[in-house]
Amino acid sequence: MFRFAIFALVLSAAMAQVANVNAAARDGATIVDSGSTNTAGYRIEVWSDGTASIVMQNRAGVAQNAARPFSVATRVTARFFADLKGAKAANVTGSPCMKSASFGTTTRVSWHGWTSPDLDCPSENALLSAVIRDVNLIRAASGIDSMPGVHRGAGSGGPIRAEPPSPSPAASPPKR
Repeated sequence: MFRFAIFALVLSAAMAQVANVNAAARDGATIVDSGSTNTAGYRIEVWSDGTASIVMQNRAGVAQNAARPFSVATRVTARFFADLKGAKAANVTGSPCMKSASFGTTTRVSWHGWTSPDLDCPSENALLSAVIRDVNLIRAASGIDSMPGVHRGAGSGGPIRAEPPSPSPAASPPKR
């Protein structure tokens, strides 16, 4: 009987250790879009195992519906968390950008105590551009692009390129 009790105790401790290792291996980040006067905002929770959920929220951050689960491709989540790690380690900063008073939103990622700069502003920084690309892929996986009245993210869900836009052609002088 004593041997059985010791075996049960050791087995229980081993199972607890495995549970702790599995729990520690799962990482998570939060993507929050503020919404604007004319568009809804949302909060996306993303986990390193590819599970995620989205909830619509008002400008005060109050949930407007129940969280809806969705999945993100494993390669996207792996790259997303690697890119977050790089951006956090480099203490990446962004630059403010011009936004519409009625439709301008702010999108940020929070991860391990770090909050990204506004991802709705174009960036010349390759690390930040990588995070923007990942967030746009996660937004697409959430189905947010097909919801009416919702902010689509930088470039309407498309990735922002790190290079500056090409210059406009010179206007020809008016004919007399």
